[in-house]
Amino acid sequence: MEAESDDHAAALTLRRIRRNTLIAYAAFAIFLMFWRGFSAFVGLTCSAAVTMISFLWLEEIMSSILQPSAQLQPHRLILRALSRFVLLGVAAWVTILVARFDAVSVLLGFSVVVVGILGEAAHATWRSLAG
Repeated sequence: MEAESDDHAAALTLRRIRRNTLIAYAAFAIFLMFWRGFSAFVGLTCSAAVTMISFLWLEEIMSSILQPSAQLQPHRLILRALSRFVLLGVAAWVTILVARFDAVSVLLGFSVVVVGILGEAAHATWRSLAG
């Protein structure tokens, strides 16, 4: 019973991190669209996609390591890994060639997950102080 509540709490935490990340992305996108133009918006989107793919991949790896699961087929694992590498490669290519590697947008894109985690830390601190 306690393991289920821990799993539920972890799922809620990850959901809040994802929500905070999307809010940070939206705020950064609006800011960059007006301040730096469409090219910076594309750079932000691609670098944020790289970061989110990496974060979700890490989340999946950690959950599979920490919890026993059914035996997966090797060809499915290879296909999954290759598709993620293709997505990462395309996003990096678009960031460098299409968006002309706008440093501000790339740095903001790479920081969206960090902002999501900081938002979750602020939420946890607020809850501990409030109650």
